[in-house]
This record gives sequence, C-alpha cells and structure tokens, in this order.
Amino acid sequence: MSPSKHPPIDVLTVAGARPQFIKSVAVTRALAARGRTEWLVHSGQHPDDVMGLDFLRELGGKLPDVQLQPIQESRTRRMADMMTGIAREIEKVNPRAVIVYGDTDSTLAGALAAHHAGVPLLHVEAGLRSGDRGMPEEHNRILTDGLSDLLFTTGPIPTGQLLKEGVDAGRIVEVGDVMLDVALAARKSTAERQPPGWQQGKGPALVVTLHRPATVDAPELLAGALSALEHWCAASGGWAYFPVHPRTAARMEAHGLSLPSSVVNPGPIGYLDMQAALYHARAVLTDSGGLQKEAWFQGTSAVVLRDTTEWSELIEIGASTLFDPHTLMDPEAQQALVHRMLSLSVVPTVEQTGLFGGGRAADRIVTALESVL
Repeated sequence: MSPSKHPPIDVLTVAGARPQFIKSVAVTRALAARGRTEWLVHSGQHPDDVMGLDFLRELGGKLPDVQLQPIQESRTRRMADMMTGIAREIEKVNPRAVIVYGDTDSTLAGALAAHHAGVPLLHVEAGLRSGDRGMPEEHNRILTDGLSDLLFTTGPIPTGQLLKEGVDAGRIVEVGDVMLDVALAARKSTAERQPPGWQQGKGPALVVTLHRPATVDAPELLAGALSALEHWCAASGGWAYFPVHPRTAARMEAHGLSLPSSVVNPGPIGYLDMQAALYHARAVLTDSGGLQKEAWFQGTSAVVLRDTTEWSELIEIGASTLFDPHTLMDPEAQQALVHRMLSLSVVPTVEQTGLFGGGRAADRIVTALESVL
C-alpha cells in the first residue's frame, strides 16, 4: 500500500443511497462520542443531493469527505467505477476498518474494495434475506455477508439465518437497527411536523411510495396501482400523499399515465417530512424494503407491493402485509388491494415488541468495532 496522504483513519464508511445516509448518521454520532475518526465516502450511486447530501444536512450528519462520480450508463460500469473509487480512498487514508450498510450496489462495491485491500469489513444489516434471487439486493446481501469480518444483525431472525448458512457465531453481533436509532431521536419533531402539501382535514391519508422495476416498469401494473389509489380515496373519503420517485415519474411519462386527482405529489421530500407523513397517515402502500419498517416506527401499518420481504418480523406482528404486484392488471385484484389497505389493523408499538434494539444499535456497533481496531 502506498504512503497515506492523511493520518490513519479508524473507519472508512461507504454510503450512496437514501437509507445508507440516514443510517450513517447514528453511527457517525456514536463514533464521534468515542473520539473515533471516520472518512465518509459518497459512492455516487445516487449522485443528486436530494437522494443523499440533503438527508445528511437535515439530520445534522457528517458530510462526505469525498463524493465519487461513477459512470451511470450501466449497472456494471457504475459498480466497477464505484469499487475503483472506493479502493483509491482506502489506499489514501489507510483505514483500520470499512463499514458498509444494507444491500445496494454501493454496499457490494465497498465490500469488494475492502476485501481486496485486506481491510476488516463490517456489514450493518447483515443476514437479511427476502428469498427472491431475482432482486439485485439479494445477491448484494449474500455476497457482502460472505466477505465480512463482523456481521451486525438487527435481531434473532437474521442472526439465525447466518448461523444456518454456516457463518461462525463469533463473527455475528446482534445490535438492533440503526434506522430505529434515528427515528426515535427524531420522534418529537416528527409528531409536530406537517409535511409540504399535506391536506390537513381532508380525510384519512394514504402515504405511497413506488419505485421498484417490478412495479413501475410494466405499464399495466403501474396503471393498476394508480387505479387502486383512486379507488381507495373514493372508498375511504380520503386522499393519497405520493412523493413520486424520479424513476416512477419517468415511467409514468413514458407510459402516458397521470396521477388521479385525489393524489398529491409534493415532489422530493426530506427524511423528517417523510417520517411526519408516515406518522399522520391512516395507512401506507409501498414497494420499498425500508419504508415498511419506517412506517411501523411511526405507528402506521403498511401494505407492501411485493411477494417477499426481508423484514419477516413485521409480517409476524401484523405491522406489514404483502400483496403481489404482478396481479394488479386485474381489476378484481385492484379491489382486493383497496380492501387490504382499508382493513389494516392497529399494531403493537416498537416499545411493546422490543424489536430492533430499542435505539441503542449504533452504540453496540461501535463497541464491537473497537474490539477489532
């Protein structure tokens, strides 16, 4: 390894997508409280500030020490560019460990770069499995776990999954969920906040996010989802709050689709505004892995437009329910989705279940990290 241009860094952190920046805030705070140094690398997976830097600014997090500019024209070239850029930063700052989060392409790029450099790799949210090998995220999870020196899990289910796969128990640390750390810290401001475009007094609100290719790339499925939103609003006497993802907006334009009149699109919104929307909502409809969990953190049940989920705990306690998006071209299935959204029940609170570490996950991560520094 070439001589370092900087004093040695305790931890190099890789982030490049919305959830990773949010998660990094909790761990960055815990690292700073212990006097540990961190080098934050923005992988450039989502290069626009709305998907990255704005979340860090809003939450008072550490801004990236460097932002990579990978080629965006294909997933393969972007992955290679991210891995090369992360490897360059590892060589420059000579970290004692590398932390990656979740299951994105940034996660795997960081894992490969750390592995090739011979630097201890720590994976936050290890052991999660949806069982769907058609999802790129599933491959990213499995490969990253295989490369990691310490695997931080959110609870007993992912811990058990890793043990089932033959991972040495000494490499697994059950810490909880850093997303819960952040949500609990923001809870008071969330309850008092009104998101942009929120129609107070207009009846029950349905919060919606849709962005996965399986949902939005097929015009008949996307049209079916939009039709279901319109039917829900009519049946409930309410309205839908739908911050439309740029990918979804592009697909709607390409397919000649528009939002029903009862649906409000506030445009991109920040973390705190989204948490406030989830808090005030009657129900949530999403195809996101993480948002179903955030909805529950705010006390709201979700219908997940997927036929698998990595968060099986939420299914078990009734906080989430799955609905196969591939059926949405059928009007009867659209009505079944409306019925499902109307019949969501009140679920136990985070405090009642004891799931996901109770807001102390970041502290546990740093404690375990110090054992390898």
